[in-house]
Amino acid sequence: MEQENNSKKNMALRDFFAKFCALFLIGFLVAWLLPVYIASPVITNAKEGSYDVSPLTSQIFADNLERMKEAAISYYTDERLPQAVGESDTMTLSDMIGKKLIVALVDKNNKACDVTESYVKITKLDNEYLLKVNLKDSEKEDYILVHLGCYTYCDSYICEKQETTISGGSSKPDENVPVKDGVDDTVYDDTTGDTPGTSEPDVELPDPDDGDEPVEVPEKVKGYLYEYQKNQDASFTSWSSWSDWTKTSCGTAEINCNDKDPSCVKKLQRFDRKEQIGTYLKKYEKQRQVLTKTGSYQQKSCSKFNYYIINDTTYATTTTTTYNVVKNVITTTGQTSGGGWVYNGRASYANPPRDTATTQYKFVGADYSYCEDTCTTLPNYYYDSYVYKGGGSGLSTVTSTTTVPAGSSSSTSSSGSSSVSVSCGEVVTKTIPIYDYITVSEIATRREPLYGTVCYQSTKTRKLIDAGKTMTKWSKYNDKELLNNGWYYTGYKKAIK
Repeated sequence: MEQENNSKKNMALRDFFAKFCALFLIGFLVAWLLPVYIASPVITNAKEGSYDVSPLTSQIFADNLERMKEAAISYYTDERLPQAVGESDTMTLSDMIGKKLIVALVDKNNKACDVTESYVKITKLDNEYLLKVNLKDSEKEDYILVHLGCYTYCDSYICEKQETTISGGSSKPDENVPVKDGVDDTVYDDTTGDTPGTSEPDVELPDPDDGDEPVEVPEKVKGYLYEYQKNQDASFTSWSSWSDWTKTSCGTAEINCNDKDPSCVKKLQRFDRKEQIGTYLKKYEKQRQVLTKTGSYQQKSCSKFNYYIINDTTYATTTTTTYNVVKNVITTTGQTSGGGWVYNGRASYANPPRDTATTQYKFVGADYSYCEDTCTTLPNYYYDSYVYKGGGSGLSTVTSTTTVPAGSSSSTSSSGSSSVSVSCGEVVTKTIPIYDYITVSEIATRREPLYGTVCYQSTKTRKLIDAGKTMTKWSKYNDKELLNNGWYYTGYKKAIK
C-alpha cells in the first residue's frame, strides 16, 4: 500500500516537471519571437501600394530644391530681373543646365529630375520679388516660395528674406509660417481657451501664382492672426506736354521711369541727327612728272650746235641759245621768259599735266571755291604752260644718219645713250647736259563743311501729390474679403493673446 502511494507521488511529480518545462519553453519562444514581430514593418500588398518611410528621400529632394534656389538667386542680377510689377521670368531646369548655372539633378533612385517640369519663376511684386522653385523627380513634385529683395543685410543686389513663407504643392512643406518678431508664439485654441502646446503648426499658405482657393485652415492653427498688406499707389498731377526740342549734350541719358514710382516726376527723350557744325581745310595731293637737270658728260661734237640728252633722247639746237628749264615765271602770253621759253597761257586740269622736252608747266594753285554741300568733285588744278622756241628752229632730234667727218672720233655717254655723231668742219669737246623726270607732289587745300552728330532733348514733368503707402492689417487666415480687395499675405503671423 505504501509502495503504491509512493508510485503515485512520483508520477504526479513527473507530470508537474513536464508541464513546467513545457510552459518554460513556450514562454522562452514567445519572449524570443515577440520583439522580432513587433520590430518588423507591415508589408502591404504590392497591388495596394506602399510608402517609403526613409528620411533619405526628403533630404535629397530638399537638397535639390536648395541647389535650384541658390542658382536662381545668383543668376537674377539687376539687369535680368523683371522690371514691371506683375512681370515674371521663368527658367526650366534645362535652361539652367544650358546656362551652366547648375548640373543635372538626380533623385534617390539615381534617376534624372524632369528638366522641363522642374523650373524657377521670379515675379516682381510692389516692393520685392517672389521666387517659385518647382522640382519634379521620378516619385514626387513639390515647390517652395522664396521672398527676395534688396534688404539691409544683403551682400549682393538682392538676397533671400531671412524669414520666408514656404508653400507646398502636392505634399506638405518642411518649414512653418514665420512668427512676427517679439510676439509670443504660444498656440491658443479658440474653441476651448486652453493652451495645447508651444510648437508651431505646419501651415500651407496659398500660392500667389495659381487661382486656387486658399486651403481650409486646420483646426489647430485658429489661434493665430495673419499679417496682410496692401499698397496704395502714389498720386500725381497730369503730365505736362512734351517741351520743344533743344540742343543738349550727347551724354544726356533718357529718363523713362515707372509711372507708379513716387520719384518719377520727369521724363526725357532724345533725338540725334547729323548736322554741319563748322568748316575745315581739306588737303588734296597730286603727283606729276617734272623735267630737271640730273647730270652731264663730255662729248666731241660740232662746234656750231648745242646738244642735250632729254629723257634718254639726244637733241640739238641750231643756235647758240642754251637749253634749260623754265626759271623766270611770267604771265603775259607770247612773252619770252628767258632761255628760249615763251609763255603760252593758263589752263585748269583735273589731273596735273606732265612736262615734255618742249613744254613745261608751273603750278599756280587749285580751285578754292567753298563747297556748300557734300563735295562730290575734286578741285581743279591750274597751271601756266611754257613752250621752248630756242630763238630759231628750237630743238631738233639728232638722228643716226648724221655722219662724223674723217679724222673725228665718237664716244658714248655715261648714261648709256647713243653717242652724238656729227659731220662738220670742226669737232670740239663739249659738255652735254642730261635732263630727266622726277616726281613732285602738288598740294591744294579747299575749305569744306564739317559734319557731326548734334543731340536734342525734350522733357515733360508732373508733380507728386501723395507718395503712397503700404497698409497693414492682422486678420484670420483666408480672409476672403481682404484677399478679394487687393490685400496679400506677408508671411508673418502672431498668436492671439
